[in-house]
Amino acid sequence: MKVMELRNDNSAYRKRVYTLVLTAMLITMATALHVVEGFLPPLPVAGAKLGLANIITVAALILLGPRLALSVSVTRSVLAALIGIGFGVGFVMSMSGALLSWAVMAALLRFWPQGFSLVGLSVAGAVGHNVAQLAVASYVLSHIGTMALLPWLLGLALPTGAMVGLAAGFLVAAVRKTPFARGLNK
Repeated sequence: MKVMELRNDNSAYRKRVYTLVLTAMLITMATALHVVEGFLPPLPVAGAKLGLANIITVAALILLGPRLALSVSVTRSVLAALIGIGFGVGFVMSMSGALLSWAVMAALLRFWPQGFSLVGLSVAGAVGHNVAQLAVASYVLSHIGTMALLPWLLGLALPTGAMVGLAAGFLVAAVRKTPFARGLNK
């Protein structure tokens, strides 16, 4: 009887199912991009990456909201650790960057919802990611000298953050065009 009741309540039940499925798809895509990025050649500055998985985090913020975007980001980092990097220093750096990046972008969306484009949001997230990772590296190495990389990483945060923001915009637009996304809005 309970199953029939849920099936008859199309709006609430379908929205929950659509949200769950979209969250799972975004976690899968973010994890895959995280792993793929690990196989790419390094950028010229130590510790710098393109941030491909952040395309999904930015899109999740827009499509699902901050709470589920956080679950996408955290789950992606945990799954990437299980798949490859393990739960050592690399995981701590990945997780700290993901958390601060998410916090910066979520705060900007909350306090200035119309003030930032996806590119601006993504660049701010990239800056937060770099600051968190350098802070962790400085702590782990017990040397503040790693902060000398900050200007270089911030310089790379502009083009990589812009690329991530543009790609997230395309992803959000594509998802919103699907019949699946219309189920989220009902």
